[in-house]
Amino acid sequence: MNIDLQILKSLSLKEKILSAAVLALVWGGIVVAVILSDLRIIEDPGTFFWGCIAGSIVLAYLAVKKKKLDLVSLLTPVYAVIIFTCLDITPNLVLQVLYAASITFLLIRIHQQYS
Repeated sequence: MNIDLQILKSLSLKEKILSAAVLALVWGGIVVAVILSDLRIIEDPGTFFWGCIAGSIVLAYLAVKKKKLDLVSLLTPVYAVIIFTCLDITPNLVLQVLYAASITFLLIRIHQQYS
């Protein structure tokens, strides 16, 4: 736990803001999808996956700004587009939650291993 606090303290303000934006987009997008579905603005919250794609783009930008490049984080926008638009799997909330969890772990990983 102490190591995690040291990593957080070592991040620049820009990195902290970008990290918060990644989490807000991927997890907040799921919340927005559920709210829009409850308000009957959209029919299926699983098809509102734009928060995951936007969070992936911000994560890739954050990865570009690191001293060492993390190819997995750099390619997350490509993975997001493939997973949510090109596969024969219908996007759903479970897929969004799993994707958001993987993006969260990648965010932690990029700060621990590439800072």
